Amino acid sequence: MSETSAPDGQAKYQVRLDWGIAGAERIVRGAHVAVVVDVLPSPDGEVIAAALAGRGVVVLEGSLRNRSAVARRILDLQEERGERLMVAIVAAGERTGSADGEAVRFTVEDQLGAGAVVDALIALGIDHTSPEAAVACAAFEGLRHASVHLIGASASGAALVAQGRRPEVRAATEVDASDEVPTVG
Repeated sequence: MSETSAPDGQAKYQVRLDWGIAGAERIVRGAHVAVVVDVLPSPDGEVIAAALAGRGVVVLEGSLRNRSAVARRILDLQEERGERLMVAIVAAGERTGSADGEAVRFTVEDQLGAGAVVDALIALGIDHTSPEAAVACAAFEGLRHASVHLIGASASGAALVAQGRRPEVRAATEVDASDEVPTVG
């Protein structure tokens, strides 16, 4: 079985979703665009984006703040290309202190952020999603109105608030507050 046809590669879906660097490796093959979602200030998203740069995919940074702008950028790229784009959404999560550096702690904020990007893509008609992407989207849709509280009360959010960084956490929860779409590489 080739790596792109492996079940965990989600290759048959236009919109795929996985976590961390290892997850990015599973779903980026055959993708045209990778969206790295790291909602709260952390180096994990930057590490993943840097690992994907130069791999023949357009690497975008996504979040709650720019989810619709990211979706519009992907639609524009698809129209420029003249064919359906394959999109790999990588929720950064947090790398744990494991010896191999591959263990990822799933984070509330990146689950909601990745789901928000999927939701915005679906609104534009880019909707052939993997089950993983569909579940993240459903989480965002169902919990959107509670996202400010959930992110602030999450382990990552609470740690930042304890450091006196509540304004950063609050700003990260703003949906569609930015039209900027950072591109890596």
